[in-house]
Amino acid sequence: MINKFSCHNFRNINADNLEFEKINILIGPNNSGKTNFIKAITFFSEMVKNGGNGNLKSAFLNAVAQNGWDHSLCKNAENGAPIEFVWNICLGDREDVKYKLSFQVGNSVENCNIVLEELGTAEPREGYAQEFNYFRCHDHKIGKGSFSVATQRGRKNRRMPFDVDNKETLVMQFKDILLNNRQIYGNELIRVEIAQLLYELQKYFEGYSVYTSAQFDSKKMREPVNAKVLDESLNKDASNFTNVFNRYKSENVIWKSAFEAKLKELIPELQIADAVTAYDKFIFKLVYNEEQYDLSDVSEGTLKGLILNLLINMPMSEPRSLLAIDEPETNLHPAWQKVVGNWIQTADTYSQCFISTHSPDFLDSFTEEFKRGKVAVFVFGKDEPIKKIQYVNIKDELGEWELGDLYRTNDPALGGWPW
Repeated sequence: MINKFSCHNFRNINADNLEFEKINILIGPNNSGKTNFIKAITFFSEMVKNGGNGNLKSAFLNAVAQNGWDHSLCKNAENGAPIEFVWNICLGDREDVKYKLSFQVGNSVENCNIVLEELGTAEPREGYAQEFNYFRCHDHKIGKGSFSVATQRGRKNRRMPFDVDNKETLVMQFKDILLNNRQIYGNELIRVEIAQLLYELQKYFEGYSVYTSAQFDSKKMREPVNAKVLDESLNKDASNFTNVFNRYKSENVIWKSAFEAKLKELIPELQIADAVTAYDKFIFKLVYNEEQYDLSDVSEGTLKGLILNLLINMPMSEPRSLLAIDEPETNLHPAWQKVVGNWIQTADTYSQCFISTHSPDFLDSFTEEFKRGKVAVFVFGKDEPIKKIQYVNIKDELGEWELGDLYRTNDPALGGWPW
């Protein structure tokens, strides 16, 4: 999971060493940066997963293009100022690592360049004043990088140089660098240990699932779908909901019962939720009060409940490293929002979660875990630094109230309102 994150000059986000919990709630007015923050923290993941979805020569350039070329740079930053991301990440049993990516953007490919990329330990090792560095690129000269040839304390270390394209991250170039440099390939520490670390880092970022409620397309979701398609993950617009549901039901019939049990928390009268075949198409059906309905019959709120149930409670061979949902409360009744909030806090299908919301009713459901330090709340304000709220800071104001009560009344201890 991400323990700390820093970001500078990306859209309207500037933050230093924000510390996270498993569940992280983002509140604040429109245009205060919540959505941009999710874009920032998931930038590298989206690059790794979708870098081939473009007509440019590298995943990095495609990611910059998808984020809007020079529109990614903070409006208050000078032209040519670098955008910088720093993730402190826990990768299983390994010591925490720090991955840093700094790059310039412009209105053309020529003006988009990586100016610093490095990977090291997140904290100094015992007996050392600075963090250990696995590799660093472009720091002394653009297009040049170096690996450390010792990854364990006590081994003799020196830097091994290599050439690297500053239009692409080293993570995406690593295999080519190995194959094209006999000396580096011949170093077992680089070829095995650093290669394994980079593989784990890439798999970690590939494990992100990022969704925005505004992108869910209820019209497409209501349409019958190809029965031959069994998708593993939900599209950004949720149009393949029925395909994904049917895949997991086919693999694990018990999960279907669990899905229905969760859905009954929203619709107590529910009897059946299932995908049925009509010719060569799948149609999702709901049965409640002895009546049968397909998705063309139900409300936007019911569709949202189905999507969130699948997203949050989706069975996984191993937990997703991160789930981010922008404004999940849209179209949901306040009572349903509290149920969904409970799903988020009890699910074991992801290692970390980021949720942006405007809803005090949704915020209420996180009060008790916030008091226990299991949920972090971040307040965004226009032209203000991102503020992490801790229970000890608002204990007196909160009292026997819930978090949403402070939000509803625009209590200064919590804030987050537009005025």
